[in-house]
Amino acid sequence: MGISLSTIVLSVSGLALLGLLAFFLYWRFYYFLRNPPRTVPEGEDKIMAAADGFVTYVKPVQQGEVPIAVKSRRVIPLVELVGLEHEVKQSGYLIGTYMTEYSVHRNRVPISGKIVLCQHRAADRLNRSMARMTANLLFRRQPYDEDCEYLVRNERLTIGIRHASGRLVTVTQIADVWINRIVAWVKVGDVVQRGQQYGMIRFGSQCDVFLPDEMVETILIKPGQYVFAGKTIVALMRKTKAFGESAPFEEVQND
Repeated sequence: MGISLSTIVLSVSGLALLGLLAFFLYWRFYYFLRNPPRTVPEGEDKIMAAADGFVTYVKPVQQGEVPIAVKSRRVIPLVELVGLEHEVKQSGYLIGTYMTEYSVHRNRVPISGKIVLCQHRAADRLNRSMARMTANLLFRRQPYDEDCEYLVRNERLTIGIRHASGRLVTVTQIADVWINRIVAWVKVGDVVQRGQQYGMIRFGSQCDVFLPDEMVETILIKPGQYVFAGKTIVALMRKTKAFGESAPFEEVQND
């Protein structure tokens, strides 16, 4: 007795579903959590990328406020975006990196220093998906942060790193709507090294780095560029008398 066409179709469909399931499990529990080794470029004047992914913006920050393309491109306080409540009057640059589903989701420290701030903010009730950023990048629709309300609504965790020169750099992990699982393995008082792995985000995510203007000599990356955490140099540090010297750390209050 021959095998019927319907039986063949069901068998092929079953194998296809098993294949898709196996691919998803491989991606979700192995590929997504992979931890490739990184060689950090020499030179303490080199500021490193904190995340793998596409640079979505390099925004100038004036008087503690960031122009953002959400709700008629309104200007929002820096504290709203990166949780920097103690030094919001600084000018500088905000570098956003969008981590795709194919990116390594482990985050690294951009500069050496001491952790002086570790602040978590839960998502509000209008927690948003990051799908809009994916679409903007796919279709090269600029500015890439157009209508990306997750930037001001979703769960975030900000660490502040005090450099030996006294300057403060912040790194903010932003989670997607689907998974609120931001992980940071550092706490206030820890001393960290440039390029050191310090945390990860379990699913779709973004990582923002704020660099004070007085620290930056040159920005080396631009929107649309793909960068690698602990490997890509995003900026060069301005040389000062304090650079390279041992200076006391000043702690920022941890809320």
